[in-house]
Amino acid sequence: MRLIRNKYLQYLLVGVAFLLPVIIRGVPTATVTLAASMVYTAIAALGINVLLGYSGQISLGHAAFMGLSAYLSAYLTKQMELPFLLSVLIAVLVPMLIGLILGAIAVRLEGFYLAIATLGFGEILRQLFIEMDWFTGGFSGASATYPKMFGHQFTKVEMYIFMVCLLVALMMLVYNLVRSSTGRAMIAMKSSKTAAMAMGVNVFQYKLISFAISSVFAGLAGVCYVHFFRHVDPTVWTAALSLNLIAIVVIGGAATVGGAVVGAVVMHGLPELMKGMPIVGEIPGVPLLIVGILMVIMLIFYPRGLIHIPRDIANFFQKRASHAKKGEV
Repeated sequence: MRLIRNKYLQYLLVGVAFLLPVIIRGVPTATVTLAASMVYTAIAALGINVLLGYSGQISLGHAAFMGLSAYLSAYLTKQMELPFLLSVLIAVLVPMLIGLILGAIAVRLEGFYLAIATLGFGEILRQLFIEMDWFTGGFSGASATYPKMFGHQFTKVEMYIFMVCLLVALMMLVYNLVRSSTGRAMIAMKSSKTAAMAMGVNVFQYKLISFAISSVFAGLAGVCYVHFFRHVDPTVWTAALSLNLIAIVVIGGAATVGGAVVGAVVMHGLPELMKGMPIVGEIPGVPLLIVGILMVIMLIFYPRGLIHIPRDIANFFQKRASHAKKGEV
């Protein structure tokens, strides 16, 4: 049981589960593409979880960070022909610096005001994606290639494996972060900013850190997107994507590492599953509508998130078993 409860083993098993589409022969290419969408979204949602779930901050502009990194990586690798790893470093550092600026703004803003400020910032970036056609290709978008590392040209499957390995590594990173003094300070800041300041927590510093970390994760997700799908355009990086990331965190389970992955799988997988159902899947938009209704119902009656369901079921049966034993006595 101790081995099963080991978090690192659990994250490795998540990686193995995501690798099944490329391990099992005969799996359709569309399934791998769907799984890739889950993976890059889960990476971005992990960053949102650090910001929202653990630090109590909110951002509606992270889709723009993802887009910025995607455009940067595509431009640097294809137009400037820089090495992939160097391009990734630059493509992640730029959103991180912007995240630090937003973190500095966040010190003075809270709640709805912070959400509106980040939303406006994200929309400004998205408009720049359209106007700066020399860099982004405008409405037509920009193209990219599968990455080349250490002289080896990646294939689509190898890029997907790289994304899964990155997701597992980031899950372990977030787990260690939360257990560190930095993570504890973020959690204290979320619980009560006044109490955290009274305990000596530098709220300004940790807000900057949380925004920077979440921006880095968004940047990595954008890089994964552009080098897997090999194309990027402004229609992807809308406020709707930022809202979806927050929904993924809340539905999966805020302030949990696995919640981001569970939420991403449900948000992407459930609509696709319903599209294959008779009647429901034949009417355009109905699968998404039903998923939305189910999510609202779940958030009302089970706001803790889907990640807690297995544990709550186990606790329920344990309590019933203990009550039955007491009754026999």
